[in-house]
Amino acid sequence: MNRLFPRLAILAALLAPIPSGAGQGGAGILFPPDLTLATEPKIRVYAFRAEKGGPDNVSVNGIPAAPLDGDTFLKGEIPLYPGLNTVRVGGSAVRVFALPGAKMEDFRTATGGGEELVYRAFRMHAALDEGCETCHSVEGGTLKAKEQKEACYSCHNDFSKGEGGKKVYLHAPVAAGECTGCHDPHFSARPKLQKLEKGCLECHDPFPAGKSVHEPVADGECVSCHSPHAGPAPKQLVRPGNSLCLGCHEEPHSRHRSAAVRGTMTVVPDEFPREKGELSCAGCHAPHRSDEANLFRMNQQKLCAVCHRI
Repeated sequence: MNRLFPRLAILAALLAPIPSGAGQGGAGILFPPDLTLATEPKIRVYAFRAEKGGPDNVSVNGIPAAPLDGDTFLKGEIPLYPGLNTVRVGGSAVRVFALPGAKMEDFRTATGGGEELVYRAFRMHAALDEGCETCHSVEGGTLKAKEQKEACYSCHNDFSKGEGGKKVYLHAPVAAGECTGCHDPHFSARPKLQKLEKGCLECHDPFPAGKSVHEPVADGECVSCHSPHAGPAPKQLVRPGNSLCLGCHEEPHSRHRSAAVRGTMTVVPDEFPREKGELSCAGCHAPHRSDEANLFRMNQQKLCAVCHRI
């Protein structure tokens, strides 16, 4: 009978209506969110309640579990059953699907109504383990968010301060202290607690199709060239000037890098982009896309004629 009871409880959870993430009283679960995929047999649970009191009832599939530690901020680790679990803390409940040892980011299952539920493996912000007061003030039983720079920079580096006093170029949201524009402060199914499904394209317009597209652009790897926070060069480039291009292109045009005129047929205009005495790669090549081959900024014949008098 003891072996049968957990199975019946799990079956009841499968047939039960969708639980609400926030209850009508008691603690509200901060983590995990509803529809979480757990790849371990246990899961960390964090909750908050407005007033101090006795321990809220904690259960998994209706079976009592050990109470969480704490007064207003509650935390603890509870065991899960393989498969679907309904985790309840006070008046708050979420669904967690446990697949111990699984190597996956999401798990999909059909409901009786023909819909599909997607359970995701969420990354948790490590600050949750320190309590709500790290990022919030508690006023009258209500959580008030601190100013983001104050909260985030209490643990993370201040990106506006370059090493050795060197100038840095900040991403606009970073300069404005809007960390949560890109990062979720509690949890996310994406690396680095990213909250934006489209990444950079949530704010930046995609580049139109062209005859040639820079490979990092085509692959959506903006951070190969741009820092999402701060860089040592304009537009948050991870390295300045030609050194950025040479990070991937190991065999550059040796002659075209030199600004020295090597023949009477060559006249490099004064306005041609240079970088520390060398011709800039960006003088001939567009960094993102082009309607010309090889990312040329213009028709190749016209481009050569800029310096080489034909």
